[in-house]
Amino acid sequence: MVLSLPVQTVFCLLVFLAFEKPVKEIVNMKGGIKKFIGSGGKNYKKNKGGREDMTSGKVLFKRILVVLFVFAFCFSVIGTAHAKKPISFKFGFVSSPKMQGGIYGQLIEKYVNEACEGKVKAKFFPSALLGTDPEMMDKTRLGLIQGLIAPLNVYGNAVPYVDVLMLPFVSNSWEKVNNFIESPVAEEFLKGVEKYGYKGLGYSGYGLSGLECNTKATTLAELQKLKFRVPESPVLRRTFEALKITPMVIQFPDLYESLKQGVVDGCDLPADVAVFVKFTEVIRYFIQTNHNFGWYMFAVNKKWYDNLPGDVKGPFTEAVKRASRESIKRSYEAEKAALKVFSEKGIKITKVPDRELKKMVELTKPVFDWRLQSYNDQERKLAIKVLKQMGYEYN
Repeated sequence: MVLSLPVQTVFCLLVFLAFEKPVKEIVNMKGGIKKFIGSGGKNYKKNKGGREDMTSGKVLFKRILVVLFVFAFCFSVIGTAHAKKPISFKFGFVSSPKMQGGIYGQLIEKYVNEACEGKVKAKFFPSALLGTDPEMMDKTRLGLIQGLIAPLNVYGNAVPYVDVLMLPFVSNSWEKVNNFIESPVAEEFLKGVEKYGYKGLGYSGYGLSGLECNTKATTLAELQKLKFRVPESPVLRRTFEALKITPMVIQFPDLYESLKQGVVDGCDLPADVAVFVKFTEVIRYFIQTNHNFGWYMFAVNKKWYDNLPGDVKGPFTEAVKRASRESIKRSYEAEKAALKVFSEKGIKITKVPDRELKKMVELTKPVFDWRLQSYNDQERKLAIKVLKQMGYEYN
């Protein structure tokens, strides 16, 4: 049982009062404490007849040892109580720990615990153990948990401007992705979430999106004859509508059977995700449109971060940056490995000709007008900076 600090203080005070008299007796003895202890408590108190009272001296000697022991115990307990407990750092991710977001979380947990040397206890909770994406966003903002890893389109429900990076054909190459992450605009982008109660600290991703389907198609006209599954994302739905490709909203757990039974002709996923969920069993083609990139953002509760001690905040932040760099590199390697799996499984990888891609870019420009109009003036200016950094021409 650990006593509270006030209780420990009162306990020590009572012990002192209880032994105050014998302590004074020893202090006032002829020869002092040093001689008393050196003799083991013998021959230092005389009775009324002038004879030495051996018993009395021995009793006092034992009592002073008890006093010293009790005080040593009290101060050791108080010292333990004063020792700082590790700062709790709980953060979550909605999907499997084997997906890129889950790997990112494990890296953050590992490097934060190493860098903070016991001052922070990081604990990662994948597989929706802390709730769904919207629930974890609310919990993080309210400080019920300390952070989360989520796709940018999820953040876009609460922080509108962040889904500018999810607009069609903006993040369409790994070179652009890496250049953005290292740019000052990326730091400004992360800082923008602070007024919503979050502290953005890092990026990762799950790869460039393509079109998985069972029908060969390399032109826009051929794609327009097909039906593609899209998630419940207004940006993606409007993107497919702008391309005049029929979008169908199907929940992800039902997508495998929908592809197998021909309910839809295809879907849009990064290659790594398609391999992970074994869609290689139900698709025949992978069309490299690179129309999107799967962005993750790692964010924590701003107040919690601001209150971190100075000797913790620096190592914590650097640990997250280290995890982010390693995670994005792993994601790139995972995509290359997934494309190799496609080839091994007999899935044909095709590319859309440049002239067809230009058509698709032009057709999707109204999606930008629609989305940027929903941002406030400050967010719109930041969004335009992002587009410029990414090399996307938008007037």
